[in-house]
Amino acid sequence: MIKFIVAGLILLTTGGWAFLHWGGSSASTRSIDDEAGLWEVRKGDLNITLTENGTLLAKDSAKVNYKGRWQGKITSLIEEGKRVKEGDILCEMDKKQILERKEQLETEITQAEAQVKTAETELEIQVGDNKANMEKAKIALEKAKLELERYRDGEAPKEKRRLRIAIKNAETTYTRAKKKFEDSKALFAQKFIKKTELEDDRIAFERAEVELEGSKLDLEMNDTYTLPMTLRDKQTAVSDAERNLSTVEKRSANLVRNKEVNLNRAKKHLKRLRKNLKEVKEGIEKMTLTAPVPGIVLYGDPKNPWTRENIKVGGEVWGGNAIFTIPDLRVMQVKLQIHEADINKVKVGQSVRVTMDSYPGLVLEGSVTKIATIANASRRGTGSSAAVKKFDVLVTLDGSGGQELKPGVSAKAVIHVADLADTLYVPIQAVFFEEGKPFCHVALGNGEHEKRAVKVGLSNDNFIVIEEGLQPGDRVLLYNPEIGKETQAIPEDGQGSGPENAPADASPAPTKAKNP
Repeated sequence: MIKFIVAGLILLTTGGWAFLHWGGSSASTRSIDDEAGLWEVRKGDLNITLTENGTLLAKDSAKVNYKGRWQGKITSLIEEGKRVKEGDILCEMDKKQILERKEQLETEITQAEAQVKTAETELEIQVGDNKANMEKAKIALEKAKLELERYRDGEAPKEKRRLRIAIKNAETTYTRAKKKFEDSKALFAQKFIKKTELEDDRIAFERAEVELEGSKLDLEMNDTYTLPMTLRDKQTAVSDAERNLSTVEKRSANLVRNKEVNLNRAKKHLKRLRKNLKEVKEGIEKMTLTAPVPGIVLYGDPKNPWTRENIKVGGEVWGGNAIFTIPDLRVMQVKLQIHEADINKVKVGQSVRVTMDSYPGLVLEGSVTKIATIANASRRGTGSSAAVKKFDVLVTLDGSGGQELKPGVSAKAVIHVADLADTLYVPIQAVFFEEGKPFCHVALGNGEHEKRAVKVGLSNDNFIVIEEGLQPGDRVLLYNPEIGKETQAIPEDGQGSGPENAPADASPAPTKAKNP
């Protein structure tokens, strides 16, 4: 409706161009001499604004996600739209199964702790046994070595000396017994001694002879058998003791290693159970969702409204699902989508005036705080192959005007682009494009006109700046005579003269900016 009013004002300035005559697409084609179809180029002050509809949202919103590892079933749920304080409970999940799991794990942990204690005790006992066995084996080896040394360096030489002395003694006894026996035989022959005395000396001689042979035989037996055999036995005992010591060392290490493996296995099992219990406890805590910030509770994620259907008592949710969104209503923003043809007009810091139908009479001030660097492409309509590219722009409001603003409300934002002083301009429907180059149809009089190239600048919803190609006083056609007036009507939505609806080779200038 605003556009019709502005169009009417334009008609008044041209001296009576009837708006109703041009207000519909059924307007009839006029002669170029009809003054109602002309506009006199002029200079003046021009306010450049850009008007877009958008959506009110909180600058900062806290998402409350269900972070459990298992599927959760909602058993209690706060009412949507309710105001909450930080830490207030929003909803709780069914904890029956997880509490049973917690109790089972606690029992298993008690058993595992006992197993660890037993394994530690067995390892300690094994270490003590190994130490005692090692000491015994070392003592046995030391004893065997001493036995070998005592025999080899003491007993064996001593025995050999004894046997040699025994031989000498036997030889002396034998020599004496032999001489006495021979003397006795001479004395007996001379009848100086009795036969019994001779017989005694003979027996003594034979005994001495046997003892001498025995002594020699003992020495021979000692050197041939007793000494090497005993020495070998002593050496074998040392070897056995050394081998036993090595065996004890290996067996001890193996037994300790087995005990350590058992202990480590028991500790790992206990650690795993404790970790599981910790996760279960954390899972129990995660099954109670609380408000991280104060604000109004909204179900699900506004960007994904289809997730709301499960946000109800008895509903089942999965880990990572956004259960609530809590917008911080202290700082509000308006999200706009600006057409690619107008995005270069928008700069961060530009002032913005915002109104909302939900709050009649409320006018809020704000500024552009963020401009997207990548456009969002969307189809213009069913059957259209061209994609409309728009950029997200965020406008941050300076305040709420004392109102309790609600996210999701539709808003209209008027971005103040520039105030141009003493600038040349024409209505936007007087500029057309051919192969991307702008031109105007300039009236020459007597029903004649010429197509003149122009250089255009900024525009608002009704007027566009002419930087080159026209002079004040020139009269331009408000329609393209090559197409016909009936196609140049001003539509109610202000888009008919824009690039989206214009012919490819003779389209009017783009019109995305809005009147303040």
